Amino acid sequence: MLYAGLALLGLALLGGGGIYGYREYLRGKPSPIWVPLALRADLSMEDQNKLAETIEQELRKENILRQVAIDADLQKGFSLPDQEATVKELDKRLFVKVGSADTPDGLMPSINVGLNGTGHEKKVLEAGATRMIREVWKLIGMDPETGRPRKPSED
Repeated sequence: MLYAGLALLGLALLGGGGIYGYREYLRGKPSPIWVPLALRADLSMEDQNKLAETIEQELRKENILRQVAIDADLQKGFSLPDQEATVKELDKRLFVKVGSADTPDGLMPSINVGLNGTGHEKKVLEAGATRMIREVWKLIGMDPETGRPRKPSED
C-alpha cells in the first residue's frame, strides 16, 4: 500500500513537472506582439506597402526609438545595461508589416506595428508596441493619446 501511494505521488510530481516544462517551452517560443493600424479597404497593395515602408523609416529614427525605449521602460524590461543597447535592441526587434485587422466592419487591410520577442516578454512587448503606435498616430496626424483624428484647432 505504501509503495502504491509513493508511486502515485511520483507520477503526480512527474506529470506536474511535465506540464510546467511544456508551458515554459511554449512561453520561450517566438511570440511577436503588434498593434494594427486599420486602413481603407480600397487602398491598393502598392500603396499599403509604400505606407508601411514610410512608417518603418520614420520609426527607426534614433530619437523616436530612444523616446519609446524611455517611455515604455524597455531597458529594464529587456534587462540591458544602458540606453544605447536598449535603442539597438528595439531597432532590431521592431517590425512594420502589411497585414489585416479584424474590425467591426469585417476584415480590413492594416499596417501592423510591433516587436518580436518571446512569450516571457509579453508585457514588455505590449508596452513597447502600444507606445510605438502612438508615434505612428503622430505621423499620420492623429491625436497620440486617443488615436482619433486631430481637430483643425489642435494644429
